Formats: sequence, C-alpha cells, structure tokens
Amino acid sequence: MKKPINLTHIEQFKPMREPLSLQDAIKESNRCLLCYDAPCSEACPAGTDPAKFIRQLRFYNYKGAARTIRKNNILGSVCAFICPVEKLCEQKCSVVALEDPINISGLQRFAAEYGKDFGLEPLQKGLKNKGKVAVIGAGPAGMSCAAELAKKNYDVTIFEKESSCGGVPELMIPDFRLSREAIDYDIKNLLDLGVEIKYNSKVGSQDEIKNLLSDGYKAVFVGTGLSEPYELPLFNKYSNATDYISFLRSIKKSKEKINLKGKNVAIIGGGSVAIDSAVSAAVLGAKKVYLIALEHLDELPADKEEINLAHTLNIIFKAGSQVTEVMAKENQITGLKGKEIEWIEPNKFIPANAKQIDGTDFSLNVDLVVQAIGTKPGEEIKKFAFGLKTDEKGIIAVKNNYETNIPGVFAGGDVVNGGATVVQAVGDGKKAAESIDSYLC
Repeated sequence: MKKPINLTHIEQFKPMREPLSLQDAIKESNRCLLCYDAPCSEACPAGTDPAKFIRQLRFYNYKGAARTIRKNNILGSVCAFICPVEKLCEQKCSVVALEDPINISGLQRFAAEYGKDFGLEPLQKGLKNKGKVAVIGAGPAGMSCAAELAKKNYDVTIFEKESSCGGVPELMIPDFRLSREAIDYDIKNLLDLGVEIKYNSKVGSQDEIKNLLSDGYKAVFVGTGLSEPYELPLFNKYSNATDYISFLRSIKKSKEKINLKGKNVAIIGGGSVAIDSAVSAAVLGAKKVYLIALEHLDELPADKEEINLAHTLNIIFKAGSQVTEVMAKENQITGLKGKEIEWIEPNKFIPANAKQIDGTDFSLNVDLVVQAIGTKPGEEIKKFAFGLKTDEKGIIAVKNNYETNIPGVFAGGDVVNGGATVVQAVGDGKKAAESIDSYLC
C-alpha cells in the first residue's frame, strides 16, 4: 500500500510521501507473488527489473536490491519518485487480480535510499579503451546513454548547456514530487562510472556534430530533449503571461522570491507540467488557481494521482474549455474570457478539432497566466549537423536502432519521441548505447 500524501510536506516543498520503513518494505514485498515471467518487469521501459529487486527485498537482501536498481537504471532514485507506475509496472502487477498492486515505486525508493544511506561501493570506472563518444545533453536520455557506454569501456563526455546535470527532473520538477537528494545520488553514480560532464557547453554552432566527429569522437548521441515551449499568440504582448518552463524553473531556483499571495493564476493546459504549475502556484499562496484545458476531465493527459492532488488543493478545473479573449490594462492581463468546447471528431485532442459551444461563456479575473501546452526542440537542432533529418517540429528522425540519417550520429529521448516520460528516456538512452556499441564494434 502507498503512504498517504502529506499536504504539510507539499506546502514546505518536501517529498509529498514519507518513505517506507523497513517493516513496511518487508510487509509490502511479501505480498509479491514471485511471478516466473514477471509482467511488472516486462512493463518497465528502462529495464529496471522490479521483479528482481522486490524478490531481493523479500529475502532481506536490501543492498542487493539497491545494486539491481542502480545497475539497471542510472536514474533509479529519480524514477522511484516520478515514474508513472500506475500506467506501467503497477498496472501489470499480477496482484491486482486480488487486491491493490504492489507499491513498486515505494519499494524502489526504499531500496535506493537504503543503498545510499548504508554505503554501496562506488560504481566501477570503465577502462576507456574503446574510443571516445560524445553525448549532447545531460538529461535522462543522455545520462542513461553515457552510463551504459561507460560500462562498455568507452570514454564518454557529456556536453551540457546548463550549469547542472539532470535535465527536466533537476530543473523543473517541483521538490514536493522529487527530492534533491535523489537527483544528486544518481548524478554521483554517473560520475563514479568515469563519465565527464562539460557544463555551460552549448553545442549550437553550425555543423557542430561534424566537428565533434573530426575531433576524435567515434560517435555522437543527441539527447537534448524539448527546450522551447509552445505559446499562444493570444498572450504574446503581455508581461504577466509566461510559460511553464520559466515558471517552474524560477520556483526551483528561488521560490522564496515568488509572491503569489492573494493573486488569481490561470494555467493553460492539462498535462503533468500543468498540474505541477497549478499545485506550485497554490502552495505559493495564490488566492485562486484555474486550470483551463481543451480536454474534458476524463481526457486530461495528467496522471490520475496528479489530478486528485489538484482537486485536494482546491484548484478550479475549467476542463473542456478554451480561452477566446484576453482582458487587459495596457500590457497587463486582468482577465480571461472563454467558452466550453466539444470535439468535432472524437479522440482527436487538438485545437483545430475543438468546436466552441454557444451559451457557455465564462469570465475569470486573472493576475498571472502560465502556458503549459507542450514543448518542441530548440532551434539548435537545425544547426547540429548539416542534413540531419527532422520533421516540421524539429523532432529528429531515427531508425529502429536510434541511428539518424547521418552515420555515427544517434538520438533518443524526448527529442525523438516528442515528449514522453523520464523512464522512457532512460530506456531510449540504454538502447541507443547498445546500438552505438554495435556500430563501433
């Protein structure tokens, strides 16, 4: 069973659930049916192998469980907090035929923290005798690819444009969803493998990948993620309209400087980042928080638990709705007008498919608008390599083995799949590393 959400912790930007105690972990792991072909492990995109580490916990091999997680998933600590297990491993758990699924995320967090607290030996550095590989981007896909290549004795260098490692989890996911200690531990494990990270290294000059290949790197992996937020033209000229990346990053960096007390905040969007933005605004003292989404309540892309948390914090959902007009004084938004919508074609959740319903007009007083309607690759993708094949949104096209149309250049994670989960990015990075090794060997 999962620990209940602690609202006081959320208000303090601490992890919203207490970790499982040793007794909790023993009790929970003993509920496992020890399936032979465990469906939970089959359902993990990163290959973390929950069936194995749960079995190890059940037989009191706590450090062994921690080693299994660390070996299989360089972001094992991070994923224990933010992986959408209810859609993956826990959904496939065989116990659901009888009762609630095994609390796999809770057991993963317990094992990872047990290993950290009781001192697992550092991961062994590779020999670095199989040549140099460059990784662009120190997000989940880049970290995963770099870790696997280092284990295979490649000399790996990550080029990261930010001053820190971790990508979206490090820069944007609120502290009440992901602890700082979990990120730091996973980064330490990556560095223990001998991976070098060059921070503040924005790879964006013309045909930079060609330069890297000329400088002795035998292959390049692009894992830059999605860095440019979509914005609605409706809000372009207003100073109190922002995007979720800027909003969440500012909270991670210095939340004490953000004063929303007594203000009305409108979040545009219905996904996980929209919920994170809405909950953060509520915790920071906003008087009212509105979440305005084209999708109806049962269609929202956010996870069920995230939606329930937003309801608990009295966030007002304007689902199945569309903003039609901005009320403003000079360059400051003072309110929004909108209408409810219905879909012209079912299950096609795009603005062009929305039909406004007459007589459903609404009006809201608003002091801040946060747009959380998705992201796309940054403009640097077009500069990386002459002839690199992308679609109209800048998403990199790859073959089944994650190789691009340029020999020796591979890509994975959000910059390829258009935006998925951290655990999916980890899986992409691992598979790309296997392909790079096959290519170079």
